[in-house]
Amino acid sequence: MTTTWPDVRDLIAGCRPVQLSRLLLTLTGEERAEIAAHLPAFLKEMRSAATRIARAFWNDIPASELDLPGWAAGRLDHAEFAGDVHETYAACLRLAGAATLPAAAAAKWLAHRDLNPRWESDRHDSRLLQVLASRPTAWQGEVGVRLAERIRRPGDTIVPLVLELLRSSGAEPPKHDPLVVAWVSGPVLKDDPLAPWLLPRVFEAEGAGRALRDEQVPSASVPRATPWLRAVAAMPREQLLDALLTRFFSGGDQLDLRFFVRLHTMAAPTPEERTARLRDYVRLLPASPGTVAELALDQVRHLEFDDEADLVEAIEALTFRPEIKLATAGLRWFADLMKERPALAPDLAPALANAFSHTAWAVQHRAEQLALKHAAALRPAAAILAQAVPHLPPASGAKVAACFGGEVTPEGPCGPEVFVPGTLPEVAAESRSRLPEPTLSSGVRHVNGLTAEQWMAAFVGRLADREALRAELAATEQLAEPYLFSLDAWPSASMWLTALATEVVAPGTDPGVPDPEPVDRWADTSFQVKVVVTEPDEAESAETQPGPWFTEMPPDAREEIFRQLDGIGVEAERIAAMRDGGPVPPPGSDEPFWTVSVMSFGFSSFFRDEEAERVELERRRSRMPYHSSVAPLQLFMLRRLHELYQALREGTVPPVLLATPTWSTGHLDPDVLVDRLATCAAAGAHPLKADFQQALLRLPRGAHPEAAARAAAIGSRAAGQAADWLARGGLPDPETGVAWKPDGIDPVPALSAEPTGYDLIDQLLSAPARWRAEDTYDGMRWWAQAMPSHREVVAVHYLPYLVDRWNHSNVGADSLEALIQADGPVGEAMAALVAGLLTRPHGPGAHLILHLAVRGHPDAGAVGRHLGGLIRHSEVEIRRVLPLLDQAAREGAHAQVWEMLRALLPVVLPAGEERANVNHSDLVAFAARVAGWVGARGEIPEVAVHAAGKGQSRFRRECRALNAVIVGG
Repeated sequence: MTTTWPDVRDLIAGCRPVQLSRLLLTLTGEERAEIAAHLPAFLKEMRSAATRIARAFWNDIPASELDLPGWAAGRLDHAEFAGDVHETYAACLRLAGAATLPAAAAAKWLAHRDLNPRWESDRHDSRLLQVLASRPTAWQGEVGVRLAERIRRPGDTIVPLVLELLRSSGAEPPKHDPLVVAWVSGPVLKDDPLAPWLLPRVFEAEGAGRALRDEQVPSASVPRATPWLRAVAAMPREQLLDALLTRFFSGGDQLDLRFFVRLHTMAAPTPEERTARLRDYVRLLPASPGTVAELALDQVRHLEFDDEADLVEAIEALTFRPEIKLATAGLRWFADLMKERPALAPDLAPALANAFSHTAWAVQHRAEQLALKHAAALRPAAAILAQAVPHLPPASGAKVAACFGGEVTPEGPCGPEVFVPGTLPEVAAESRSRLPEPTLSSGVRHVNGLTAEQWMAAFVGRLADREALRAELAATEQLAEPYLFSLDAWPSASMWLTALATEVVAPGTDPGVPDPEPVDRWADTSFQVKVVVTEPDEAESAETQPGPWFTEMPPDAREEIFRQLDGIGVEAERIAAMRDGGPVPPPGSDEPFWTVSVMSFGFSSFFRDEEAERVELERRRSRMPYHSSVAPLQLFMLRRLHELYQALREGTVPPVLLATPTWSTGHLDPDVLVDRLATCAAAGAHPLKADFQQALLRLPRGAHPEAAARAAAIGSRAAGQAADWLARGGLPDPETGVAWKPDGIDPVPALSAEPTGYDLIDQLLSAPARWRAEDTYDGMRWWAQAMPSHREVVAVHYLPYLVDRWNHSNVGADSLEALIQADGPVGEAMAALVAGLLTRPHGPGAHLILHLAVRGHPDAGAVGRHLGGLIRHSEVEIRRVLPLLDQAAREGAHAQVWEMLRALLPVVLPAGEERANVNHSDLVAFAARVAGWVGARGEIPEVAVHAAGKGQSRFRRECRALNAVIVGG
């Protein structure tokens, strides 16, 4: 006995479950007690040793230097994490506890979190079950019951063990809801000993119905009921039906009750069984979930009621239901009874009163019809119906009140709504302001368009006194970290400005981007070549000598071709000429026709594009991002930053930047531009290319003859070009537009113009292709100030960012506000931007529509049309837009809101086989109100079609009301 525990301990530490289980099955009672006494302390000892080994592993301390128990030496060296000991030794530890511990301690041991790692695949193998089976049956039952009470979820690791112990021991399972849920979450076993105990509890246990919600009754697609439905349905019939009713009375949502509703359908009570439970089914009608109420209605609808009070209660309960289907069923039942038992009419009056108060017009309308049809029979209960008249629509209420009395509800709280529009805000006479003198105060880290422009202008102006500029920048700016110069692209303005400041404070810090290492195009490349003999009729495709690509191939591939040519009979003289690269003699008459096929593996540049490689090398050296990843207007700004940085490093910075705006809109005063050109000419300096072209785009619209004359007199080439631009009125307005893809929400921009002769400007005058990854919100805010005299062009460039993958506009409200403050024509692109911003949950909303109304642009109809496109093709919902349209209309923009609605309705309303929903009904109802406010006239064909259709749905009634307003009648 003295050696039993050391033997068990060594088998656990050696992770030898087979030998351990054999030893445990031979233990005596005293030996079990000895091992049980050591196990808890041993688990703590293992955890402590594993934790020390894990720490040593991560700190590169040899395990030999640790103070470990003797049994652990060389056995736990592999434990990288302290938790690994649980996964590795859990099976052996469970075996030891199951074989030796008393029932209460064994249950706690087997449920121990450390011994049940979630990622272990086989927790309860045959060895553990064999050890458990060796313990007394009573012990197994107690352990099973105690473990069952520890279950919290169907997926708990101890569930399979619990079910096995309960089945093998025959112990009564505890009344524990999670145990029932776990049981029904597993497979159905034939003759399961747990079924007599747990099947009745399925109707009581919380969560059991939800776990069984996917069970299916027989149907065309399901030949027979699924297993758990069959198992539960096998209960004694009376017990089953009573248990179902008890479960329905317990309540729950649709998912909780779905299984039991299907089970009841499968049980199919007979008329006798339904009659015996008639009173219970009637009690389910008023407040049960819809599916249960429908089930109860099906059970009682065609039964004979011995007590008329039960019959009246059933109909009254149905008309009280909010579901249209059930309320309508109650009214049909009422109508049938009026044919058979008209004397019941006074008793059924409360049922009609319930229907008068229903939220659905169809139910109210049917109740009104029945009340008028059976007015004579209902006369004794007139007071009941009169009290419910105020709940009816005014037209229906007036008819019912004429028969039974009662007060009719007026159209609104005090009659028809009196619309009093608000007052639109006034437009400021001058929306732009003069910018202050440029300074460096904004810093280089957090800049937007104008602050970056101001910083650049101040930086260039201060370069004349470089020492003073260096001192100021060193004191105020955080210079570039080394990582900045390791990048081969600087996509943001702050990166370039940081580099400019660093170059002044510490010249030469930027080592430049190293050229990429030469690439061996043949490395890791293999070729498979085959010489194929062709038929004479394919002679035109045959070859007689190597093509120009042949010399690019590795020598071993060429030699393989020569070997195969020799094999098909090509003359040795011709092969030798091919090998030497000299003239190849013509083939002899007996040489077969042949072709060579080549398949390469791992070779990506067989046809080398030297021009593309040169462009990429220039891009890296300039640190410009890939043009395909940056929008044209953003790239324009980055070009200006790059040329300034390059000029600073080369010592060619002009004395002044031409394009720095003088107005908050981004405009540049023509006289100021001329003064700057004169300054450059006087210094013998050439303006920077992108800076000059940006200056031209910032000039106010129209010709400026006086400034043009002054510029022409300067005499420099740049001044002459500027004089020509000023004299002819600058950039003619390009042609712009926007369309929508029929299968999605992506707008398709249109933009075209005659070439200007300035390449960077011309790059801005073609439609942007797509959304670009490197564009940032701060960068986009600057775009309107880049072309302040052509805001529609800027709007076209914004279109790819109108709606992103989450269906929210990427264009900020401040970007649109900058466009509104700018100058130039306004068209479809601006209208699309306004529509996009109106769909944003936290966008400018009604304020934006008021601005539209005040300024008269963009066209409200165009905004409505694009808004309709966004609603139809994206996840934007009508109900998100209606409140802000209502607010804008009430604050004075009612005329513009109507124009938007008039254009929006044809796009949004259902067409063809589409079905209207409540959102469509709300939209048409709102449109009818606004049409009345503005006195709108003129038919909308899409509305007229629905108004003329059959049916009394709310949508059709709202269409008829709108049509009556705008057409008359």
